[in-house]
Amino acid sequence: MRIDRLVGLLTICSFLLPAQNSARGASVAVEYSARLKVSSRSELDRRLHAAFTEGTAHPAGVSNCAELLAQRSHAPQTQAPDREIQAERSTMAECLVLHELRRAKPARSSYLRDLPWDERVLPLLPPQLAITVSAESERAASDAASHGRNWPDFDPSAAASAKGPEEIVVTGNGFREQLILWGRGDFDGDGTDDLLVQSLDTFTEGTYRNTRLFVLTRRTANGRLSLVRSLL
Repeated sequence: MRIDRLVGLLTICSFLLPAQNSARGASVAVEYSARLKVSSRSELDRRLHAAFTEGTAHPAGVSNCAELLAQRSHAPQTQAPDREIQAERSTMAECLVLHELRRAKPARSSYLRDLPWDERVLPLLPPQLAITVSAESERAASDAASHGRNWPDFDPSAAASAKGPEEIVVTGNGFREQLILWGRGDFDGDGTDDLLVQSLDTFTEGTYRNTRLFVLTRRTANGRLSLVRSLL
């Protein structure tokens, strides 16, 4: 009887152990936005090294995204018209999107793959995605996030609508933001799935224009999104 029981236990374990090992070794692939029209890291690499197309705003002395990103950390501050600065900032955002997706790794765990990028995501978004134009407003948004508040808590005027499968528009008192989802993957090396999101910011009165780039994540299946880091 003891031998029969031992054989039975070993048989059960022989089925269970491979499944457990497979679960631990499973990974969640990096996903790219259909907007990019790329399907591999090698294509992203080619885009990073491809010459800027005519009309693309960029500083003198660089000819592609790889060169622009290489000089970013030590580029001297130059005086330029605000419109020119914003145009070059948009180019930087495009290059950073390619760069971050190129270096992203498959995640070991994910609470994001079934998250729809539409108006239903607004209550999950952190306050730091609201437009902040001063150090004081940035601190207020960070403080709200640290107390577990979401974007609508921070600004009750915020309302969202879907513009497509990878873009939502958030509007409120005096502002409009387009939030574009560029991809999913592990962008910070912690094994957890993240989102790469760009915000195109405008004030409905005046000439304010800006673009920002964020890495967001979610730690639990029903949790809110939190800011991992701001890239731009």
